[in-house]
Amino acid sequence: MLQKYSSLSDVDLVILAGGKGSRIKKLLVKYPKPMLKFNGKHFIQYILNNKSKYNFKRIIILCGFKSNIIFKKFHKKKVNLTEIICIQEKKLLGTGGALSNLKKLKVKNFVLTNGDTIFDININLLVSSLKKKKIGVIALTQNKKQVSQKLNTLSLKNNIVSVKKNSKLMNGGIYFFNKSIFKYIKKKKN
Repeated sequence: MLQKYSSLSDVDLVILAGGKGSRIKKLLVKYPKPMLKFNGKHFIQYILNNKSKYNFKRIIILCGFKSNIIFKKFHKKKVNLTEIICIQEKKLLGTGGALSNLKKLKVKNFVLTNGDTIFDININLLVSSLKKKKIGVIALTQNKKQVSQKLNTLSLKNNIVSVKKNSKLMNGGIYFFNKSIFKYIKKKKN
């Protein structure tokens, strides 16, 4: 049985913007990865524009590496009448540690997206696909040309995602979680 979400007005959008961008550090120079410019616009702005069509309760950017740059640009600003809140990590905590910072804001249900990925899906459909008593859902994509072992190792059977060598499914970088996820998240690097 699926949970009913009539609106996203009680759901937060959380953007992970804390990575160092080690694979593209030559392009970044002094910026964190989501602040890399394309056609004169920061990449994270494309994400905000893409997701602003949904009526999220608020937008939270989890800032890690060179966090002050993202914080100065976006904290307390609005996009489509939705306030942006930036949370800076004093010490880089990794994805799980960064998510633990959401507890301070009393986040309940949230859509999580990578700050370096645009995957234009129907967020309403993703949110409404979460079954009762489940913690979260993930958006997958099919890519027959991807050769990265890091990206294409997911398999889907009976709506359950598992790791499988040489799969054609990839993580799309967008998730929906309900508040029960916080039982499994500790404030430490993980």
